[in-house]
Order: sequence, then C-alpha cells, then structure tokens
Amino acid sequence: MKAEAQYNDFYGTAAADISDHTTLEVFLKEKGVDTKRYEAIGVSFYSSYERFFTASIICIDNNKSSDSNKHITSIDFEEDILDKDFFKLFKRFNVMVTKMHHGYENLKINEELHFTRED
Repeated sequence: MKAEAQYNDFYGTAAADISDHTTLEVFLKEKGVDTKRYEAIGVSFYSSYERFFTASIICIDNNKSSDSNKHITSIDFEEDILDKDFFKLFKRFNVMVTKMHHGYENLKINEELHFTRED
C-alpha cells in the first residue's frame, strides 16, 4: 500500500506510535464496527487546503479472507471524524516527504535550521 495524491509532486514515508489511551480496535468498536469481522491493520487520511479531511481504517475482512488470501478493505469516516480526533489515536505521527524524481528520499538531514517569525 502506498499513499498517493493527484500529482504526487512530493513523495515519502510515514511512521506513527499508537496512543497510550486507545487503539484502532477500540475506535472501531466505538463507531459500531464488528471488530471480529474487521481486523484493523492500518490507517489512511487525506487532507486538502480547503479544510477537507477524511480518514479510513485499513482492515482485513475476516469473512472474505482465507488462509491463503487476505481480503483488505477500508472503512471510511469521511463525515464521522475530525482531524483533531483522528490524530488523538496516535501518540506521535511523523510524515516526511520530498520532491519526487530528484533522489532526495535517500538523503539524511545533517542539520536543522530554525527560523523565528518576526511580527
């Protein structure tokens, strides 16, 4: 599975630590999802500058899966979740993207520069 945007001008990776206070399974149960059928294995979210936000929980559908073939589906929460509530599922969430097709994805950051805004 890979993230994609319309043009993929930037591309990268993401990493997250689940919250100490909840899990994806608890979140699904609270939304009324049958967690015996749908086993949470990941998340996806989409945001745009028009303040549009949608989130999905990526799941294995155990009713449609077999030992040799896992049926992957997403449960979408387009109107049922705010971005601030989605990110409460995580203790930390880091996304790193760089310009596509320039080879930057394998470089290391040698030094961080900090800028202070002057008002």
